[in-house]
Amino acid sequence: RSGPIPPLPGQLPPPGSADRERTGKRRPAGRTPAPAAIGPGRRRLRRALVALGAVVGVLVLYHLGLYFYVDQKIGRVDALAVDGPEILAPALQAGDETYLVVGSGVPGQTGPASVAALLASVSADGDRAVLVSFPPTALVDTPTCRTPDGSLRMPATEAFATSLLEGGPSCLVRTVQQLSGLRIDHYLGVDLADLPGMVDALGGVPICVLPSPATASAATSLPAGTSEVSGAAAAGYLQPGDSGADVTGTAVAERAQRLLTATLRAAMSTRTLVDPVTLNRFLNRAAAALTVDDQTTLGDLRVLAGSLGDLSGDAVQRASLPVLQVGHVPAGTDQAYVLLDGTGTRTLFDAVIEGTQVPEQFTIGPVESAAPAEEPPADAPPPVEAPPATDALTAPPTSVAVDVLNGTGTTGLASTVADLMRAQGFGVGAVGNEPGTVNQTVVRHGPGVVEQARTVAASVPGAVLEPSDSIGETVQLVIGPGYDTVVPVAVGAPVEIPAADVPAPAAAEPGSAPVSC
Repeated sequence: RSGPIPPLPGQLPPPGSADRERTGKRRPAGRTPAPAAIGPGRRRLRRALVALGAVVGVLVLYHLGLYFYVDQKIGRVDALAVDGPEILAPALQAGDETYLVVGSGVPGQTGPASVAALLASVSADGDRAVLVSFPPTALVDTPTCRTPDGSLRMPATEAFATSLLEGGPSCLVRTVQQLSGLRIDHYLGVDLADLPGMVDALGGVPICVLPSPATASAATSLPAGTSEVSGAAAAGYLQPGDSGADVTGTAVAERAQRLLTATLRAAMSTRTLVDPVTLNRFLNRAAAALTVDDQTTLGDLRVLAGSLGDLSGDAVQRASLPVLQVGHVPAGTDQAYVLLDGTGTRTLFDAVIEGTQVPEQFTIGPVESAAPAEEPPADAPPPVEAPPATDALTAPPTSVAVDVLNGTGTTGLASTVADLMRAQGFGVGAVGNEPGTVNQTVVRHGPGVVEQARTVAASVPGAVLEPSDSIGETVQLVIGPGYDTVVPVAVGAPVEIPAADVPAPAAAEPGSAPVSC
């Protein structure tokens, strides 16, 4: 008898099928080890990690949402003209980032003087930066431009700040590009009246200042070194003092830049970013205070603040535009302007375009505090102050040219004094109004016309001398409170002429280290 027929290939019953037919259950071919039990500690750690990830995710989403909300809430304007025909050597500017930072509403100022403008050019590698300030009353040529309502504005010769006040951001950008040849990549407008509120929103801002003319000319001085400033202190720091020394607006532009940079850096700090309440309060204040072009984001502003804050020493160079004359009054107007040195201005900006640097003759900077002087021996006699010098006059009035500016509220006083000066033999140049504020009659002068300035001061009793590096080789007679008359002077006669009481940087305390930022 033959055995059973073997099954066809592919029809073999699966292992354990016979047993399943008998018992209804499949017998496992082999047992696998059961997973190890998870202890309570590991379960708690896993739950904590999941919760932490959820919290981090919520915070990230919150910050991203807040960032995009405020980024969209900031005022935006069509300001840029990156392909304008006035841009020079665009290939040399490839990779560089140039910001035009404009502060409006300078505390205590009106008209053009209420505008503080600064150009910041950062090199392509981020290793160098140049900051150039613009006199708000500089006489400039504004090219054809578009106003905020889209209308075409015809070319005009006007005060630098007027191109913004009457033409808007686009006209100011075109003016700066035509004057400098630089391509403006970012426009940032700041309402300086709101900047102290941004400082208060952060609970104060740390700012480092060095002794400098810009610091000394503020209504509220800040101590040298790093200090925490409140909104009230920030407002006083922005406001010009009453010395009238900052006739070109350079000092207020520098102070506004330092405070804005410090505020943006504080806003981007870890302490602020992990505090949603403070961050939200600051960003809402910033949204009301800032205006940018339609291509600039909050990230670009963070790059600007980081670049200027991380660079130090010679890596950041400051400059003001070279000036030929302050107080120039064109025929047919009573408006006083600053006349720029065209050749010097071109030399300055050519150097910025070619290498993001400033020629030495145009640089301005803080006055580094000197090392403490050695104390005199205890038994040394006190120093004896020398009497004021009474040198004889050497420049006759007929060899002196002087601009006469009215720094008082008396209409027509500059013309009256100019006639009196001519009667004494002086050559009179510009006659007009002083854009700043003075407490007394001041004779400003460049470094090469000291003797001519002494002759002018001797002819106006009560006048004081005030040296200035911003007016070239010019002598200016600024009529202030207390003016009486003009008197004859004689060459060779000894005279005593005091210097203007201009605030000086505070001296270092004995034993203190030099101030640095």
